[in-house]
Amino acid sequence: MNTSIKKAFNKYIIVLVMVATCLTGCLGGGSAGGTGGTTGNSTPTPSEVAAITPSQIAQYSDDQIIALGTNIQYLTDATLMALSNMTGANNTAGQVESISVSEIAVLTPAQVRLLGAAGPGGSIGTSLIAYLNAGTWAALASGPAQVAAITPAEIATLWDTQITALGTNIQYLSDPALIALTPWTGRLLTGQIESISVAQIDVLSPAQIRLIGAAGVGGSITTSMITYLNSGAWSALVNNPEQMAAMTPPEIATFGYEQIIAMGVNIQYLSNTALAAITIWSNLSNKFMVGQMESLTVAQISALSPAQISILAAASSGYGADTGIAFLNVGAFGALSAAQTSVLTPTEIIGVSATLWASLSDLALAGLLAPTIASLTAAQKALLSSSQHAACGC
Repeated sequence: MNTSIKKAFNKYIIVLVMVATCLTGCLGGGSAGGTGGTTGNSTPTPSEVAAITPSQIAQYSDDQIIALGTNIQYLTDATLMALSNMTGANNTAGQVESISVSEIAVLTPAQVRLLGAAGPGGSIGTSLIAYLNAGTWAALASGPAQVAAITPAEIATLWDTQITALGTNIQYLSDPALIALTPWTGRLLTGQIESISVAQIDVLSPAQIRLIGAAGVGGSITTSMITYLNSGAWSALVNNPEQMAAMTPPEIATFGYEQIIAMGVNIQYLSNTALAAITIWSNLSNKFMVGQMESLTVAQISALSPAQISILAAASSGYGADTGIAFLNVGAFGALSAAQTSVLTPTEIIGVSATLWASLSDLALAGLLAPTIASLTAAQKALLSSSQHAACGC
């Protein structure tokens, strides 16, 4: 080989070495000083991971994030904050989404709060845990301590499927986190509250139920948004007498007629104040196509005591105060027993139609108080049979 060819060949070898050195430093995560990562995607040591800087982590590919393995726990707070959810040529999934089950398992709740949480001017914002992959989210949600550490700000970023995936560990959410749950859809196919499952409702205490979506002005606690529960979760809730007894009047005001019907005979466990909040009104929304009073069933009326019937009768209507009983459907009104009709006053029956009176049994008519019988108008008695007339002596 002549001298000129040998010189050209040596230059070519030098260039190759320089390129290889550059690739090793760039793709392996190494710094100029030889620390902060390892060659390729092999697992770096704790000291190497601890040396990775925020600017270096920004260059890491998805595979390199996975390659950190359980040593991810040695990343500095600043480097954890620098992790990104963004995709690109180097990150087809996003760094946060690339975090594995084994990696999330070794991070403390405090470290999880830092994932991708870089804010303006070096501040700490809200973590990007909503971008964890499904398997990693399930691993996170399986730890009571991790669920307990989820913040209200993080709740606001979570998908409906992630709420469901909390499983029964939803019971470990803090009060502020429960309050932050929302019924709204948008990027969510289903609202967070609507995504709560039967199993999740079953583990929440009455006090926790009162907090669901109950965020008020200035951090105050207002009425829960349990009216947005899906039908299965609602059925599970109202099947529990203790949960029924805890319902508040403001909550009752939000319930649609189907939710009142779904209470079944457990309606008897409503407090007096909650029972008194049942109204006759309907409106154009799907929830209130039928008034709450009108939606009460035969079984529900039969389960109520005479004292509870008096509470329902005290509802206001277009006839005035204490006239709500006139808005029971004909089946429910006809189910009133003699003990129940015996508490109805002349004022309470002002609006009761002839059809409703004709639906009562002879015994129920006979149970009416004398003043109430005396207040019946000719129009109200128009459809009574001869036996009914005889029963009430009217």
